[in-house]
Amino acid sequence: MEDFERFDMILASDKANLADLLDDCPKQYRDKVSLFLSHGDSKLDEIPDPYFGAGRGFELVLDLIEDASDSILDKCQ
Repeated sequence: MEDFERFDMILASDKANLADLLDDCPKQYRDKVSLFLSHGDSKLDEIPDPYFGAGRGFELVLDLIEDASDSILDKCQ
């Protein structure tokens, strides 16, 4: 519970994790909780499991995370 108060952003990798976080999150901090990829330019909203990416899965996940991370870092500056 302290994390919701302490941190400015709480990021979830998928909708199931997001739902779990929001269930535990006090209402006044819900605006801090979001899907990780919602901060990037991807059309995907959940980080896919790289093992099911037919050989390119890990590269795709890395690209998605790097894109969203760049946007998050820009917001922090």
